Amino acid sequence: MALSGVSQLSHPHRVPATDRARSSAIRAGALAASGTLAIVVLPALVGWLAAPEGSLGWFSAVQVGAGIWFVGHGQSIGGGGVTVSLTPVLLFLLFVYVAARWCRRLVVTERAVVSAAEWNQVALRGVVPGFLLGYVGAASVFSLLTLGAPLAPGVAAVPGTLWVPALALGYLLVRPADAEAPGFVRAWFLRGPSWLPFAWRVGWRGAAMLFAVGTGVVLLRLLVTAPDVLRIHGEYGLNVVAGAVVVLAQLMLLGNAATWALAFLAGPGFSVAAGSVISPASAEPGLMPLVPILGALPDQADYPPILFVVLLIPVAAGTVIGRWLDREVEFFGNVRARLMAAAAAAAIAVAVLGVLTWLANGSVGAERLAAVGPAVAPVVGALLVEVALGALAWTGWCVWRDRVEARPADPLAPPEDEESGSSTSQPAAPDTVTTDIGDPERPVF
Repeated sequence: MALSGVSQLSHPHRVPATDRARSSAIRAGALAASGTLAIVVLPALVGWLAAPEGSLGWFSAVQVGAGIWFVGHGQSIGGGGVTVSLTPVLLFLLFVYVAARWCRRLVVTERAVVSAAEWNQVALRGVVPGFLLGYVGAASVFSLLTLGAPLAPGVAAVPGTLWVPALALGYLLVRPADAEAPGFVRAWFLRGPSWLPFAWRVGWRGAAMLFAVGTGVVLLRLLVTAPDVLRIHGEYGLNVVAGAVVVLAQLMLLGNAATWALAFLAGPGFSVAAGSVISPASAEPGLMPLVPILGALPDQADYPPILFVVLLIPVAAGTVIGRWLDREVEFFGNVRARLMAAAAAAAIAVAVLGVLTWLANGSVGAERLAAVGPAVAPVVGALLVEVALGALAWTGWCVWRDRVEARPADPLAPPEDEESGSSTSQPAAPDTVTTDIGDPERPVF
């Protein structure tokens, strides 16, 4: 009996690693959601304090912030015949960044206390479901703040907030080329071609590059039209604090404008109100709302056909994607795999931009503002053709270059002996043959 008691004391009950990780993940998910809520509620309260002449109470400002929180997760809010479904893209990406920071801390902590063999199950059954559950649980609580608000989210908006934590988890865990990635992630990619992990990574880099190109176009346009933008902002007659809140809100819309700029560069263009269109063919902005950032839009005009040269910008971006992939992987003559990998990387980049474009358009009111932004299908289709054309063109040029370099100058001439300089038809001795195996760090296919 004594030995039995000693045995029980020396082996205390231990919580399974999966259950412990799930509990920690639920807390981390709830804290991540709370952090993203603070990003929008605090400026809303600051705006309320900066406008003391208003008749609304502070809780109305909290309701506005909670509504914006759902919109920033790609959800729509509505009431009284008015619907707001246009997601501020930079706010959405900021939410993903905050969630990823909390998720990174969780992953690092849990990965350090389990073995490599246990990590796959801990991540799959503990970290991932726990983080999602904690985030959506907090979202259900936040939805109560919008009860009675003029614009409130629907029931489906609560599970719809899973966009953000899912992307945060994917950013940290879906890294097939990383040895620390969970086993189930590597298993997903092992079912596909061996070049898929590298095309996946290059595709995401390509999406970031395309988004940066769109952002650069917007910033350049804002610089050119700064007097018009400042004039519209001055018509608001706001004090310094309220003006800062308005500027901050418009900064969150720069990501939307970046996708609109890409839609322009792709060819289909975009609209800012019903019946308006801005494309390389012409600009017909129509009657626009009094928003300072919209002062950067061009006036009504018909453009010369030469302006369609901007379609070469996505093609050039595709060549960069093809070059990145060519530097990542060595195919050694496998032309089919080389072309498929380039097309896949281009498709991944365009798919990511397609999701952002879908988020960046929608409704911001009724009637003329019921459809703002580019049409997703034409933009994605045009971008896919242009970016894939650039990537495949670069790959095709590389294949042709390699074949030309490998072709002898005179196929009928015998090989030249390096020591004597004379020609000989005898094959080289086995111990004098050298083989160029390329960079040992580059995968070979």
